Amino acid sequence: MSTGTPASGGFGERLHGLRTAAGLSQETLAHASGVSVRALSDLERGRSRGPQRRTVQALAGALGLDAAGARELERAAGLGRP
Repeated sequence: MSTGTPASGGFGERLHGLRTAAGLSQETLAHASGVSVRALSDLERGRSRGPQRRTVQALAGALGLDAAGARELERAAGLGRP
């Protein structure tokens, strides 16, 4: 499966950067977080801009983010929510 092209700026680009910096494929992160590969792909490409808090928390945990990193990811996600 493709890693997708991250959306410019915002949550998708941040998620893509964190995932690749951690050396994880979308499949690996999906398995670790319980978020589907399709949802991850949509998030990274900016097709789904405002994930729910529990999704962000699951991704932050799977990425091994500290509290500050998790808050920053949540902030980026919140910017895309209506």
